[in-house]
Parts: sequence; structure tokens; C-alpha cells
Amino acid sequence: MAGVLLVLAAIDVAGTHTVSGQPETDTSTGLLTGRGQNQRRSGLMWGAALGTTGAVLLVGSVTSLLWRRPVLEVGDAGLRLRIAGPHRFLDVPWDEITWVHSAADGDSDEVVPPRVLLVHVRSSVRYPSALWGATWDGNTLVVDADSWNRRPEDVAAQVDLALDAWRTRPPGGED
Repeated sequence: MAGVLLVLAAIDVAGTHTVSGQPETDTSTGLLTGRGQNQRRSGLMWGAALGTTGAVLLVGSVTSLLWRRPVLEVGDAGLRLRIAGPHRFLDVPWDEITWVHSAADGDSDEVVPPRVLLVHVRSSVRYPSALWGATWDGNTLVVDADSWNRRPEDVAAQVDLALDAWRTRPPGGED
């Protein structure tokens, strides 16, 4: 919305002057005065700045809506969670995970507690403590799953199946 508003403001300031005032003109000739020419140049500069900023916001917003990156990936080596930073994964190997569940965050003050994915590891010491959208509760990683497009119960069941498959694989690691 901010991008749309900025683009509309840029169009108005640089050209249509529907909301912003018109540059000063000489009433007898209808031409821009010296002050009006300065106002016109200023309007064009502001219009360019507002339009560029609005266009960048619009492109970024549409891109992020169309190209969503996963928060969690289930792989052969373990879980990859995009919680170490905006573009950084936290890798949790299968041999570190003891169980995976979903729950409602009981510590929340909200009327409807947010849904979370719980990943219990043997020791949280080797992992970073400052995470994006996740916290540590002892050795349990509590990942905010309230905005996911898949229910955390379904994700936990899928991860649990992958964990069981890893635990029951034949010696040597190959199926």
C-alpha cells in the first residue's frame, strides 16, 4: 500500500497537481514565474524520488508475494530452518533431534495462542541463541508457525516421518 501511495503522490507532485498546488504563474501571460519554475523543478525532483521509492516498494512487495521462500526444509541430513537471519538457514542434523511436535504457545498473552513447531534437540548449546521467529526453551526450539500456509500439525507429522525413516535406515546410511 505504501508503494501505491508513493507512486500516486509522485504523479500528483510531478504533474497532475490535484492535491498539491500548481506552480506559480503570471496571471497576465499564463507563463511560469521565476518562483513557479523553482516550484516546478522541486516538484519534479520530489516526484522522481517518491516515484522511485514507490516503484521499488511495489516491485519488492509483489516479488515477495509471488516468490515465497520456505521457512523449513526437510532434507536427507536433517532440518533446515530459515530462522538464523533473513536469508540464513539453521541446520539441525537428524542425530541431534529427539522429537518434533506442534502446539499452541501457552506463554502468549493473546486470546487465541499462536501455533508453534517444537523441535527438541540433545543440546541447544551449539546453536545460536538469537533467532528470527524462534526462541529456545531449554533444549526445545520453539518456532512461530502461526503464519505458515500449512498447519504446524501436518508439518510436525511430516518431519516425524522423516526422522523415523532416518532412524530406521540400514547401516551404512543407504536405503
